[in-house]
Amino acid sequence: MSEKSVKVKANESQEFKTFEVEIPKITWKKRCELNDMMIEREGKMNFSFWGDICLQFTNLKEEDLNNYSNDEIVAIANTVFDVANRKKK
Repeated sequence: MSEKSVKVKANESQEFKTFEVEIPKITWKKRCELNDMMIEREGKMNFSFWGDICLQFTNLKEEDLNNYSNDEIVAIANTVFDVANRKKK
């Protein structure tokens, strides 16, 4: 499965330096799983929700997540969502 290195950037309310993570190719099935997670958890997005996205849709392991701040973990998960749902050109 091919991987894609993507940049994770802070939004206006976050403060961290841009960094990269590897995201394995997101298939149609994985994209559906990700979007189902987002819809099912709407309004109930606790911190473990964002961590679960990182663990399921990147090459990061639990030990790796401990090296990131809460803001960085949320930003990684949001980046995964953006990558999965970006229109293909």
